[in-house]
Amino acid sequence: MLNQPLQPMLLHPLQPNQIKKWKTNSLKWDGFRSLIHYDNGKVRAFTRHGTEITARFPELACIKLPIKTAILDGECIVFDLTQSTDQPPKYWWDDAMTRFNTKKESAVKQIATKFKAHFPLWDILYLNGTPMLKKSFMERREALSSVVKASETLSVTPLYDDGKDLFLKAKELGLEGIVQYNPEASIHLDTRSKNMVKVKAYQYITCQIASTRLIGGFAWGLTVNGQYVGVIEFPPNSDVIRAFNLVSKQLIRSENKGWRYLDPVISCKVKFQCFTKDGKLRSPKFEEFCTPIPVQSII
Repeated sequence: MLNQPLQPMLLHPLQPNQIKKWKTNSLKWDGFRSLIHYDNGKVRAFTRHGTEITARFPELACIKLPIKTAILDGECIVFDLTQSTDQPPKYWWDDAMTRFNTKKESAVKQIATKFKAHFPLWDILYLNGTPMLKKSFMERREALSSVVKASETLSVTPLYDDGKDLFLKAKELGLEGIVQYNPEASIHLDTRSKNMVKVKAYQYITCQIASTRLIGGFAWGLTVNGQYVGVIEFPPNSDVIRAFNLVSKQLIRSENKGWRYLDPVISCKVKFQCFTKDGKLRSPKFEEFCTPIPVQSII
């Protein structure tokens, strides 16, 4: 296991009305999955897809643990150190992706001074030569807490008793959601297990459809009060698309570079994960039209 890419146990998605009564709940961190391998003071890190990212994150070299070997399971999140110091520190998914995609050594050194990586952990898979996979979550949690002390680089994700309350708080703060852990469950690598679940706190907004892509696959360009906020690229059902196309023919303003621009009079409800750092919608999906359009009458 040690120093080899692993396919970790993935989170099973649940709806908010399916939140479990387990008393082992945490916030869902908005970064990317990271597995940290500690081998007698040497540290390597891999993504859940097996990509080694050690050289991209010099922060990992600062990790010192009171053990010989371990595999720690968690997330990589990134804080923007250029933000005003009179505000609470904030981490952004965009910055985590920027750090992940920065590979050249000189660029890595430079960007690490502005965008600081941190690794909140929730599990330990291997400890001092022994796999921990058959241990219960609470046994692994106890071992993790005894090994990792909070630092600038590592922390142990706090647990909360009430999943519903935590979800509502996450939604209020605009966070990604929560994770729930079955306290008695073991680990099954390379599976999506119902013993570890995620409940995402999706957000909703009313947008206007201001453009459509003509070349290269489906896309609707979105605006809010004239301000561009992103693109829906996951197509709704065919009846919705046909209904929209029929009406939008009357709204064409111009065409340019593979896009058709429209009078933005058709509004729709959009589900999205969060706002990006520059105010765009992350992963927007069509929910329904707000402007009356006879979808069901289209044959």
